[in-house]
Amino acid sequence: MKIRSITVVFLAVLTLLLVLDAWYRPEDPSPRQPSVELEFRPIPPMDPQASRTEVFRRPQGELTSLVLKGGLGVVKLKSGAGEELVVSATITAEREGDLAAFEVVEAASHSELSYELVNTGLGHSGEVGLSFEAEVPSGMEVTVQYDYGFVEVEDFVGFLKLVTRFSTVSVQGLQGTLQVDNQFGDVGLRNIAGPLTLESAFSSSRVQLLPVDGGYDFRIEVSNGSLAGNAPVERDVQRNMTTARGKHGEGLHPVVIKSDFGSVKVDLASSSR
Repeated sequence: MKIRSITVVFLAVLTLLLVLDAWYRPEDPSPRQPSVELEFRPIPPMDPQASRTEVFRRPQGELTSLVLKGGLGVVKLKSGAGEELVVSATITAEREGDLAAFEVVEAASHSELSYELVNTGLGHSGEVGLSFEAEVPSGMEVTVQYDYGFVEVEDFVGFLKLVTRFSTVSVQGLQGTLQVDNQFGDVGLRNIAGPLTLESAFSSSRVQLLPVDGGYDFRIEVSNGSLAGNAPVERDVQRNMTTARGKHGEGLHPVVIKSDFGSVKVDLASSSR
């Protein structure tokens, strides 16, 4: 499809640039910034002329985890005060005939509930997108796998895992545990309280942590990029690799960050906020 073809070309060009960067790297052992600098902007979404929305409601019951899979759209996620899961799934397409070729499938397995797009084999099969708006009970485990779009999370309580490609990620307010695996997209994590694992490549990442009981244990590695922020760490720079270690308080909650070819900023908010 169009988006996948563009991606293949983009990655081929990027690989060539990185090879050239390594080939012409000087032997001077002093720290340097990479000569290849990337500023990513998500590929503009298609111009949807048709859409179909379905709303799924389920009592939480024995369900403990939710999985959302999609792309070419927007994910909006938050925790609610009730005991009901509400997932609104919208399929978008450039032509009405493309909608009939896809449907959103809900699958329940033991304690896990998942939603994703499948091809029905009917109608045309052009490029389509799948967007979600989800409200889940506090304390749930949620996994979002998303490509080419935007992931927006607000006031989440629980365990959150985000696997994103060519997407912009924004998390505003989280109590619990956060894991982010991101490539080719900007990441903004603000008002995060709890353990954090962030792996990113070719992206700009901004992290703001709130003080928590037990404090944080920082372990940060940035390859071919930059590290900034007021996190209480000691930096060691060797050629194009920056490592940082440090603790806040007792250091009970791990903050593990690994970044390749990108920028990382890690701030710890003051306890007065």
